[in-house]
Amino acid sequence: MVGGRAGAHGFLLLAGAGSLAQPAEAGAWAIAEGVQQWFATVSRETGDFGEAWRADDFTEYGLGGGWAVNAKIESEIRIADFYDDRSGFRLGVMKSFALTDRAAFAVQASFIGGEAMDGPECTGEGYELRAALGTSFSLFGREGFVNTEAARRSRGNCDRDVVEVATGLEFATDWNLTLKAWEERGEESRSSKAEASVTRDFGVFSVGAGWREEISGEFDEKGWVLLARATF
Repeated sequence: MVGGRAGAHGFLLLAGAGSLAQPAEAGAWAIAEGVQQWFATVSRETGDFGEAWRADDFTEYGLGGGWAVNAKIESEIRIADFYDDRSGFRLGVMKSFALTDRAAFAVQASFIGGEAMDGPECTGEGYELRAALGTSFSLFGREGFVNTEAARRSRGNCDRDVVEVATGLEFATDWNLTLKAWEERGEESRSSKAEASVTRDFGVFSVGAGWREEISGEFDEKGWVLLARATF
């Protein structure tokens, strides 16, 4: 991971995507004008709901001046007493504000469509509003970050509130450790998850693997996640 805001941003985005709650994606840092970042994750989880496979494809493009646009395609297959597959998309615009050389604040507005990953009770098109606050730091010469986010997602009669915290550290040259926790709440639903992942940088490409587990106590679900990133 490179230093400063850009490195912290790329590091955060590689963290992945959850099966129920949605983890941090945009972060608080903006990418440079003309730069594009691509992130993909594949996860498999098992638990009370049977078996779930999920894939997420996220692309972000820097417009300059702290502005960026992004798009996400997500799909999920659940295999339990019945087979359930669904896919959806999200289109967003983000504005980042530099607070210091190491800290930033961002807001994002997104349109969401297709089938909802939140569950069969969530139907129709909708929106998501998100705010993020992050800072990067240097620890014994190694770069790291802390990022917090809060979001409100609404579609049809289905509303979700999300709170997310992520921290990461380049513990060795080109090797990164990321720890995350996030919670999603609705009228009759709650999910809290924790995730740890390790990634390896190969120039403009990064690959990694992690473990994710439900910690709310509401139900049991856990599994692995594979991650990939490219910047060009």
